[in-house]
Amino acid sequence: ASNSPQVIGYKLYWAECGDVNYSSNQVLLGNVTEIVLPDDVDAFKPGDGQIEFGITSVDELGNESDMITLKAPYQFSVPKAPQNFEMEKLEQFHTTHYTESDLADQREAIELIEAIASEQNQNSFSSNKQKGDKAVVSRMNDFHIMEEELKVGHL
Repeated sequence: ASNSPQVIGYKLYWAECGDVNYSSNQVLLGNVTEIVLPDDVDAFKPGDGQIEFGITSVDELGNESDMITLKAPYQFSVPKAPQNFEMEKLEQFHTTHYTESDLADQREAIELIEAIASEQNQNSFSSNKQKGDKAVVSRMNDFHIMEEELKVGHL
């Protein structure tokens, strides 16, 4: 609501498909702070398309301010309901299920994958173990050489 003593209310304009102006549909509202459309304005009958609004202030002599427009298009209609749908009664249902042989085939594939993975891990471990064994033998040889040298008194 306006605090100005000159303003007696507002005028609401609307136009379908945009381009709202002073010759568009209109209604004089009181000095209100809000309205609910379409409930609060009997003259407002929303169509099927988009609507653009304009609002002006009106003084006691009927003079109007410049129009403020709400450019965002509003649409009050809902989409049409789906059409051409039919219901049929099915004579038979088809159920998909796994047989024991299907499950056995899947188990075989899983076991094969697990065996290959396990074998790769063992080969990797054996290879690392062999390298480790050689390192231990090499260190033991170094120790024996040092031990022999001590006995002979070379160190």
